Amino acid sequence: MRLGQSAQITLAACLVSVGIAAGRRLEAPAPGARDFSQTFQEVSANLRPAVVSIVGRVERGGRSRANQGSGVIIDSDGIIVTNHHVVRGTSSLEVKLASGRTYRPTVLGTDSKTDLAVLKIDADDLVAAPLDEGADVAVGEWVLAMGNPFGLGMTATAGIVSGTGRADLQIAEYEDFIQTDAAINPGNSGGPLVDLDGRVVGINTAVSVLESGTLGIGFAIPARMVRKIVRDLRREGFVRRGYLGVNLVDFDPGSQPFRGFSGESRVSIQSVRDDPAAAAGLTRGDVIVAVQGKRVVEVKDVRNAVAETDPGTRVMIDVWRRGQELSIPVVLAELEDGNDLR
Repeated sequence: MRLGQSAQITLAACLVSVGIAAGRRLEAPAPGARDFSQTFQEVSANLRPAVVSIVGRVERGGRSRANQGSGVIIDSDGIIVTNHHVVRGTSSLEVKLASGRTYRPTVLGTDSKTDLAVLKIDADDLVAAPLDEGADVAVGEWVLAMGNPFGLGMTATAGIVSGTGRADLQIAEYEDFIQTDAAINPGNSGGPLVDLDGRVVGINTAVSVLESGTLGIGFAIPARMVRKIVRDLRREGFVRRGYLGVNLVDFDPGSQPFRGFSGESRVSIQSVRDDPAAAAGLTRGDVIVAVQGKRVVEVKDVRNAVAETDPGTRVMIDVWRRGQELSIPVVLAELEDGNDLR
């Protein structure tokens, strides 16, 4: 059993034992409540040295203002992940560690399409946080959002995972957000979202779509997506994405061409643009059921799966075509700017 699951069980048990009834005197918290609190304290203390504050200067109209955000050290060599919008348009940057030490970072690369950026500082004795790209967070799972809200310094807020796979939020071009009710305020951008095992499961993104505060809704870029972007930015300075060569559309399963299809997918090929889809034999009307064995439901699922795969990779595209299920191998090309599947 994971630590997070255990903590949830003990918390539920302790709440029952407290017995908050009208007119009754509250009893002392059960040991389980203190254990749960201790878990939060330990995770916060262990991650604190890896969480950094980032301040950038933005020059505009002859005036200078501070752009504040957060970041997390994911490699003891000084590699820091943050949001693209934290460093966008800045004339200078300063990274401040929990110890108070400050550094001028080098920007290794940024990716506006996922709102991620990678920085590097030259420092010794750094503590790195584990980036858990394989973590499948579940709705209801406890998480902590860490960062530098409103320039206050290292802060931890607790909540649960409220949803996964959130998209169409107009925050970034490629979206597959973890939604949480852990408070994520301005300045938290780029900080880590961590589970109760102390693993980074996402990178917080400020709620730019809501103007009146967090309202109990925050979003984080999943670690799976972060890992790919970080690897490419460190290696190339830009992100290499796979390209399939099709236009996609969400279809109505009740419409004539798709009668007889009983799967969950609602993604069909509207048109085939060019290779590699054309060369592989994909065709208009194909229902994409899975990419590389992973089931898809919406257009964004296919789009993200292809984009997160390196160009030149041979992938299996499972399709439903006029009552038949086919597995079609496709060697992905490289996505060029402005040339994407929709």
